[in-house]
Amino acid sequence: MRAGPFSDYDTLLVWGYGKEGRAVLALARAEAPALKLGVVDRTAPQDLPAGAVHVAEDALEAAVRAGGRVLLVKSPGVSLYDPRLPAAERAGARLTSQTNLWFERKPAGQTVIAITGTKGKSTSSAILHHMLRARGVDAALAGNIGEPVIETPPEARAVVLELSSYQCADLAYGPDYGVMLNLMREHIPWHGSLETYQRDKARLVSLDPGTRAVLNAGDPNLARLFANRPNTLWYNTPGSFHAPGGVIHYGGEAWGPVPSVPGPHNALNACAGLAVIKDMGLDARAAFESLSDFHGLPHRLQTVAVKQTPQGRVRFVDDSLATTPEALLLALDAFPGEDVALILGGEEREQDYESLAAVLERHERIRAIITLPENGARIGAALAGGRHGPVCAHEDDFERAVARAAAALETGVVLLSPAAPRGRQFTVFGARGRAFAAAAQALAAD
Repeated sequence: MRAGPFSDYDTLLVWGYGKEGRAVLALARAEAPALKLGVVDRTAPQDLPAGAVHVAEDALEAAVRAGGRVLLVKSPGVSLYDPRLPAAERAGARLTSQTNLWFERKPAGQTVIAITGTKGKSTSSAILHHMLRARGVDAALAGNIGEPVIETPPEARAVVLELSSYQCADLAYGPDYGVMLNLMREHIPWHGSLETYQRDKARLVSLDPGTRAVLNAGDPNLARLFANRPNTLWYNTPGSFHAPGGVIHYGGEAWGPVPSVPGPHNALNACAGLAVIKDMGLDARAAFESLSDFHGLPHRLQTVAVKQTPQGRVRFVDDSLATTPEALLLALDAFPGEDVALILGGEEREQDYESLAAVLERHERIRAIITLPENGARIGAALAGGRHGPVCAHEDDFERAVARAAAALETGVVLLSPAAPRGRQFTVFGARGRAFAAAAQALAAD
């Protein structure tokens, strides 16, 4: 691994004290013990590292002016469009990210397969990582899905790197493979507009013409943006990997579904990985067969409880990472022919629920829709005049919402696929899904 950049600076400021920020601080301390360290945040972290100082966000510019040569590492949660960032750069800071620091240092022979998409990127990354390992490739899995990429073992032959739109927005280096699954509407407050969100996301395959773009031909935004891009491998076409009805095909040959992840959209996620596998010269059929022992990820169409009823059974399915209307619609397609009770709502992110309501009109087997704070009232208003208005109700209490949804079914699926991020009620990643599982298991035990 090439030498890091810390010796060129007097001060390192890390804005954001999550996993990425902590990893950068630990690396800097190991490589440059004399470097002055600062953590930029609204309030001082309780576990601030020894020797590091807290810098209030509004004091960033002053800290840069006082810090000499300053390296400012922005965490993904800090918007690239925060006006305090250009002020810090004008004061003399070099702005970068943990991902860009890793690209500067990584071994030259390491293959980087970066995956993004409005939805499906974590499942796709996990599927591809599983298949690579099954084919004997020493592959690491890093980024948005797990460990900070800067901690990736240098000896790994390949790195499957999940990148969010936040991480793509200031990406400075193109990967070997850039996989884009879809390009929907999301994260508008962070990016400022839909156009900026799409532009930031598309940086993954726009920075370097040498990046082998692997793109979903069925996504109209990707097809529009990259119709003429050279060095592009399209999947979800009749001649490539595609998944009609959730069954993976290569050309005209049917291979089968992915057992552990239901839904046609998850079969397409696997198609993206298979396209990469085949392009790398590996045995794609054998890689597909390895998915027989692949296990899906938590909070993504995960069955967390089953309640037996006189008429059959009610399954409780946690899809709490379905934070957009489009993701909810994909989840519904995973349960054809079953009655469904939906739990919707969370943080307000300016999603289009009027269009969602229009599409839901075709779903005749929705027996209840229970909406939650903070934007549940807006979702309910969008649904009020349609087919599901009479079965839509709002519930402030999460456990009661799960119970009301379950009470609407004799058989079928209680589906937490909220079409919104978790909101203020659940401040920790996974908390909403865990609360759903606890409530579901209590109901199933009655």
